[in-house]
Amino acid sequence: MKKILYPLFMALALGFSFAACDDDDDNGDAGFANTPEIDAAGVYAGTMSYVQDGMTDTLYAAGTLTITPTDSAYCADITYDCSGDVTYNGTSVANIAHDNDGFAFWNTSTSNGLGAAFTGRIDGGGNVESSFDLNVRSGRNQYTYHYKFVGRKQ
Repeated sequence: MKKILYPLFMALALGFSFAACDDDDDNGDAGFANTPEIDAAGVYAGTMSYVQDGMTDTLYAAGTLTITPTDSAYCADITYDCSGDVTYNGTSVANIAHDNDGFAFWNTSTSNGLGAAFTGRIDGGGNVESSFDLNVRSGRNQYTYHYKFVGRKQ
């Protein structure tokens, strides 16, 4: 029996030694020269809007969204800056990733620099859209403001 099993196992082992796997490492970064925080870095000019929860009057102001790479790969500082009818200036670190031909960025913590969880998407043409909800306490009342930034890379 040993005389039959030993050559059989040797033949199987030899057969498996010639098997190979295809390189299926698809990290979503195909076609990009750098990590996403470097590729997406820049200033995006556009419009910041906000509306108080339960209200219909939306206020608008010109503003910028700036993406600055950090020392960590796949992380960037996101800065919202606008003044006028909507005055807001805040910076937070965010996760950033290549997303098809553009980028996606997000931070799900409400204890970040903005004080709110936020998400954003940059398409292949450099158009950005980002939003977050900010809770503001005034006396005993708490108000929720829905912020949205829409712009384009300069």
